[in-house]
Amino acid sequence: MALSAARALGWLPAALLLPGLLLAGGAAAAEPDCPPRGTPVVRVVLEDPEPRVLRSLPAAEMRRQGQAAGGQAHVHPLGLTMSRVEWRSEITVRSQGLPAGPVCALPAELRLTLVHAEHAIRMAREIPPGGCLYGEVMAHERRHVAVNRRTLQEAAAGLRSTTQRWAQRAEVRAPDVAAAAAMLQQDLAQAIEPVLARLRRDREAGHAAIDTPQEYRRLGQVCATDQVRLRDALRTH
Repeated sequence: MALSAARALGWLPAALLLPGLLLAGGAAAAEPDCPPRGTPVVRVVLEDPEPRVLRSLPAAEMRRQGQAAGGQAHVHPLGLTMSRVEWRSEITVRSQGLPAGPVCALPAELRLTLVHAEHAIRMAREIPPGGCLYGEVMAHERRHVAVNRRTLQEAAAGLRSTTQRWAQRAEVRAPDVAAAAAMLQQDLAQAIEPVLARLRRDREAGHAAIDTPQEYRRLGQVCATDQVRLRDALRTH
């Protein structure tokens, strides 16, 4: 039997881009000057708890889950590693302009959090628990976990440098402070998307290097006694 890992990356939607300057009496309001920039405070927080080991499921159900997550149709998984990554940001703005707007705003403080919102391992119910094959499959899944955690740490470092550069240059003009904050959120989302895209590519490459035909063959041959018990259980179910 072969196995695969299911991996899903989820991203929180960015704020909608709001309209530009208000019009007064049919003419555009005077463009406001921007406040002194100062040095923005940037914090990038990584939340990466230990992955959970979920209750086992029948191999047939795990196969359906693997295919739904983009797995190969011919692969019969004995283990799945599931991952979902999210990010969220909080921006405090410094603004200048008329009391009724418009304003020019720039980031004074930024907190960006990168979260492993879901990270879990699930094993096939037919594997003899606690035995040789269980240990081999779990070790395989732990390699997927290591890829997920390493790439998340690398992404956090990339986000830190990217957001620091962004905060030093970002500024928007908007009808009011709330609109300016939403526009800054949108601009930040665009700035960090290359880092998130690299995270997705690095994960796919790392997982593909683990899920090789050679590894599948190895897992189909190790622990001969457990393999016999596994095949009997699969035929029974």
